[in-house]
Amino acid sequence: MAWHPEPGETELAGYPVSFATGTAASVEGRRSFRDRRRNDIEPELPDWPAGPAFAVRGLPGKAGVHAGGAVSGVFAVVGGIVSDLLGGSTVNPEPGRGKLEERENEVDDFPVMWADAGDTARALPWQLDPSRRPRGYDTRIVLTTRRVLLLGASDLLWECSRDDIAGAEVRQFSIGRSDFRLRFQDGSWVRLTTGLSSRTTELVGLLTGSHRRLPESELSAEQQKRVADFTAALPADAEPPVLTALPSGLVKVQSTAPGTTPGVVSESRGFVMDESGRDATPRPGDM
Repeated sequence: MAWHPEPGETELAGYPVSFATGTAASVEGRRSFRDRRRNDIEPELPDWPAGPAFAVRGLPGKAGVHAGGAVSGVFAVVGGIVSDLLGGSTVNPEPGRGKLEERENEVDDFPVMWADAGDTARALPWQLDPSRRPRGYDTRIVLTTRRVLLLGASDLLWECSRDDIAGAEVRQFSIGRSDFRLRFQDGSWVRLTTGLSSRTTELVGLLTGSHRRLPESELSAEQQKRVADFTAALPADAEPPVLTALPSGLVKVQSTAPGTTPGVVSESRGFVMDESGRDATPRPGDM
């Protein structure tokens, strides 16, 4: 079933999404599904296809993940294991991975679903799991002014009201800081990823209110002129610019246009500006 906005409902954002994947050597490439007592709930999830069994690697298994037969690789792996054990405060061999936040959920285990029977998180679709869905099958998260939806191709897989969301946070201990936790009012949660930190930061910001879509009428006269000049220079088949108020007070302007190089379906064009319409550098937390 395809989804359509309801009368008076506006789409705010839509990004590729899937269940997150462990990055610590003990759980790299793996994910688990738990109830609130940390029991495995995969066998209880109705109509889910079979997936790979989850197990935390011991030290020999950890060393085998990255070693690659080189002495320098072995030292890097050992350093990475020590880093994981100490909370990510020493060697960090993974580019862009932040500090360990929850050892019990990021090194000793890696739950991407935390829910008891009947909890909201248990209803999320199995298609979010890259190890279960067909090759080439993609899922998207869509945020509107009223709902959060999960789509597979163009089909609606799951939805909930914005009122059912208790909070959302970027998870630092992920490659590129692209993971986020979506918490529900009943206490259940899921750990998802958009694959890019910029997408995750914006999605979480729009959910929590630190980021806000702007109508052009709220821009200063200088900003309106800058946007008008930018729009006039876009290709005829480009999407209208989307305006976002960032936490720092700067404004991001972004449009999507068809790709101009072979194999590129679309490309993003835009800039960040200050009150006077001049180019500005985003601050920490903006993007």
